[in-house]
Amino acid sequence: MKLRIIARRVLVRLKELPYRSRATLVFWFGAALVGLIAVLLAKAAEWAFLGFQHIFERWHWWPLLVLPIGGMGIRWLMSRLGQGAEGSGIPQAMAAIDVAENPPEAERLLSLRIAGIKFLGIVLGAGSGFVLGREGPTVQIGASIMYACRRFLPLADPVFQRQLILAGGAAGISAAFNTPLAGIVFAFEELARSVETETSGKLIGSVILAGIVSLALIGDYTYFGRIRVPDFEYSILPPLLLVAVTAGLIGGLFSWLCVHQSRWLPGRVLQWRSEHPYWFIALCGLAIALCGLVLPIYGSGAAETSAAIGGQGPLAWYYLPLKFVSLLATFLTGLPGGIFAPSLALGAGVGSWFTPLFAHSIEVKILAIGMVAMLAAVTRAPVTSAIIMIEMTDGHAMVISTLAAAMVASSVARIYRTNLYHDLAAGILKQMAVSSGSKH
Repeated sequence: MKLRIIARRVLVRLKELPYRSRATLVFWFGAALVGLIAVLLAKAAEWAFLGFQHIFERWHWWPLLVLPIGGMGIRWLMSRLGQGAEGSGIPQAMAAIDVAENPPEAERLLSLRIAGIKFLGIVLGAGSGFVLGREGPTVQIGASIMYACRRFLPLADPVFQRQLILAGGAAGISAAFNTPLAGIVFAFEELARSVETETSGKLIGSVILAGIVSLALIGDYTYFGRIRVPDFEYSILPPLLLVAVTAGLIGGLFSWLCVHQSRWLPGRVLQWRSEHPYWFIALCGLAIALCGLVLPIYGSGAAETSAAIGGQGPLAWYYLPLKFVSLLATFLTGLPGGIFAPSLALGAGVGSWFTPLFAHSIEVKILAIGMVAMLAAVTRAPVTSAIIMIEMTDGHAMVISTLAAAMVASSVARIYRTNLYHDLAAGILKQMAVSSGSKH
C-alpha cells in the first residue's frame, strides 16, 4: 500500500512539472530501462546458447532435433502472441519512424508485447542453435520501450515520438555492444533520414545513460577483447583492398538474397513456404544442423571470431560458406534474430581466406579488416561499422585501415543495388499499407 501511495505522489508531481522537464525525465527513464533490458537479453541469450553447446558436446545429434522443433515452437509463439516480432528488428524500427505520428500503425511494429516476445524469441533461438545475433533485435526492443514511454506525455507530438524511437534504437545498439559512439552514429546514419534540431542532445543523453546502466551491471568490457596490431603501414593496402572487395561482393550478395527472395527462390518453394510455414522452418533448421555437423557454426559466431582475432589462428576455409548458408537459412525462417554479430563472423571467415598470403604479423589485422568490411557491405552503413569495430576491439591503432575497408566494401556492395535495412523497411510499410487498405 505504501508503494502505491508513493507512486501516486510521484505521478502527481510529474504532472506538475513543465513539459520540457517531463520529456527529459521520460528520455532518462526509458534509456535506463533499455540499458537494463539489453543486459538481461545479453545474459539470457548467452546462457541459453551455453546450454545448447553443453548438450551438443555430449550428443552431437542434438541439433538435428532441437533446431527443427525449436524453430517451429518459436513460430507458433509468434503467430499466437508476437506478430511484428519477426526478423532483425532494425527495419521495423525504421518503418515505425515513418508512421510515428499514427500510434495505431506504429504499435504494429513497436509495443511492449512485441518487445517481450522478441526477447523470448531471441533466447529460444539461441538455445536452439540458430545463427543469429541479439544486437539488431535490441534496437526494436529499445525503440519499443522508449515509444511506450510516450504515455507519460499524452500531448506528445509526432516529432517527440520520432525522437523516442530514434533514441531507443540507438540506446539499444549502445548497450548491446557497449559502443556508445556507434549507437549515436548508427541512429544518424541508418535509422534517421532526417533529424530535427533538438534530437541530437536527447539522443546523446539517452545513449550515454543506457551505456552507464550497462557499464554498472557488467563492467567495462570490449565485445571482442582488445586486439594488438602493428601501426598503420602502406604494406597493409594490398591485403586491405583484396579483403574489402571480397567482403563487399559476398556481403552485398547476402543482402540481395535476403531482400529479393522472390527472384531466386523457385515459385513452388515460395508457395510451399506460404502454405506450410512450419515445415519450411523445420527444413531450414535441419539444413543448419547438417552444416553444423561439418563444423560448429551455431549461434552468432562471437566466440570463434574472438578466438581468431585474439591470436589463436584463422578460421577454417569452409567456415565462411557454411556460416553464410546457415545465416541465410535462419533469415529465411522469419524468426527473430539479428545479423550484426554473424556478419562480423562472416568477415573473419573472409579474412581467414587471405591470411596465408601475407606476413604472420598482420594476420589479426587482416581478420579485423574482413570483419568491418563484411558488416559495412551487409548493412551499407560504413561509418557505423567502422566505429563499432573500433569500440568493440579497442582498435584505435586501426582507425585508418578500418574506415578505409568499410568504405571500400560498402562501395563494392552497391553493385547489387540493395540496401538491406531500408529495402526491408520499405517492404514492411508496403505490407502495412496493403493490410490497412484491405480492412477498409
